[in-house]
Amino acid sequence: MNDEERIIIKKINKIGVDTRYISLYHNKIYINNLKFSKFSRNKEEKFHKEYPEIEVIRSKIFQKICIKASRTIKNQVKPRDKIYISDDLAPENILLHVLLEPYQRKYGITITSKKDNDTINANPKYLDKFASEYINLMISGNKITNHYEENTIYPLMHVSYQWIIDWINSTDIQHTQPQQENDTATDILNFLEKHIPNVNESIKQSVTYLDDNAIE
Repeated sequence: MNDEERIIIKKINKIGVDTRYISLYHNKIYINNLKFSKFSRNKEEKFHKEYPEIEVIRSKIFQKICIKASRTIKNQVKPRDKIYISDDLAPENILLHVLLEPYQRKYGITITSKKDNDTINANPKYLDKFASEYINLMISGNKITNHYEENTIYPLMHVSYQWIIDWINSTDIQHTQPQQENDTATDILNFLEKHIPNVNESIKQSVTYLDDNAIE
């Protein structure tokens, strides 16, 4: 966070907004939780008197993503962690930057685009990739289990890729276009999704339960 951003955050605090529940990214404010942030329209008007050029964005899909991700992040991020996030233009990495930005204020973390011995990697793997990995393990006859890398967090592990795409397409953030995956695992999950709502999340929860309870 640079000096200009710190000044903006202090101004928002002064008008009664809880900045732990907003993200400041590329001169825009994304509200993570409208109720907890207390960022009312009246407070927005006060803010815009000084910063008319900074857009305040109330996005329902983004708030849904934040609710899902926060349940994961709070168990993976510790105070003063130094977290590496790739600065490429993949939608999921952009989302990681926006999601983790307020944790600089919540937990005093540092976000960096350079890896070193002190950094923790923020892996952009999202829910659909976890589910595809499980299906591939099943197809190959291997045990279906989670494989987490050391010194790594997975903030998007319960976030659907469609949510990520819906959100990024609702913004003017420059990003790379996603490549459609065509493999057996994706075909199976697409078929199951037609008959089982939220099948990816159900599979993820089941595998996590089996891992946690050491059921073979």
